[in-house]
Amino acid sequence: MTAPQANIAIAGCGAVSTLYYAPALAILQQKGRIDRVVAFDPDAARARAFAGLISGTEVSQSFDALVSSPGDLLIVASPPMAHADQVIAALNAGKDVLCEKPLAIGSVQARQMIEAAARNDRLLFAGHVRRQFPATSAIRDIVRSGLLGQISAVTCFEGGPFSWPVSGPGYFSRSSSGGGVLQDIGSHCLDLLTWWLGEPDDVAYEDDAFGGVEANCLVTLDYPGFQAKIRLSRDWAQPNVYRIVGTNGWLEWPVNDARNFRFAMSGGDTADTQMRAPPGDDFHQAFARQIEAALDNDKNAVGAADILPTIAIIEACYANRAAMALPWLGADELARARALSRPS
Repeated sequence: MTAPQANIAIAGCGAVSTLYYAPALAILQQKGRIDRVVAFDPDAARARAFAGLISGTEVSQSFDALVSSPGDLLIVASPPMAHADQVIAALNAGKDVLCEKPLAIGSVQARQMIEAAARNDRLLFAGHVRRQFPATSAIRDIVRSGLLGQISAVTCFEGGPFSWPVSGPGYFSRSSSGGGVLQDIGSHCLDLLTWWLGEPDDVAYEDDAFGGVEANCLVTLDYPGFQAKIRLSRDWAQPNVYRIVGTNGWLEWPVNDARNFRFAMSGGDTADTQMRAPPGDDFHQAFARQIEAALDNDKNAVGAADILPTIAIIEACYANRAAMALPWLGADELARARALSRPS
């Protein structure tokens, strides 16, 4: 049976939309899943540039007009601080919504969005695209099967010199983005870890923010019998590998590799594992699967409620942050840095 064609609306035509959502929508258009795309961005030139990437895409003159137009799914890819208002407005207008990560800035916003979906009998999904990778899904199955034995250690190193093509300073403003590298990369990382391992018993956090947003941070998640240590950075190269060690074996996942990971049982040879997937399965294909899962409300769609543990961890980190050690500073410099790093 052929799936019906859908009308898609998208709010926010910045980097994530042009780099990933546009190619994904073009893939779905070629598959015959999409009939019409309508886009809106407060920067009209940016909206027109996005529309030029997908055949037949129309530009809406306002967000109100966008949510009023016919549509089966509205994708919210605006800056994070706009997510709650735009998502709730779309749900109130009778739209199903796929909201790019981070879903919300804090648990209160997230629950308001979920309540709006329930009140309007609509569906709300979160854009956590890494769950759409064949590799991350296989890792979840391996971990949950107990094949690795008792988990003894988890380490995640991710980041590097900042290269995301931002269009303004809002990306580095807490009032616009809700945070720094933890809110950005950490949303992906913590979602995968809670998906694989469940919720931690306790969380510790430190970063290098001096009143602004953090460029580096360390998160420690306490689980029964082991810790997961996460180092994220925007200014120095990280190994970009997640490693899970158990009593029976270990596995490593190269960050953002859709198909590959390394795996070994204790005393055995290391296997470079490649999941069965079409050649070229990458971020674009994963974004396309994410959109299609939301359209079909299938088991691979990430419901908004599924992300609440990740949002709660990030919220706890910021509420209980400690200043990262800065041993290269002198006593006077360190005192000043600590004063700047205290929450306002």
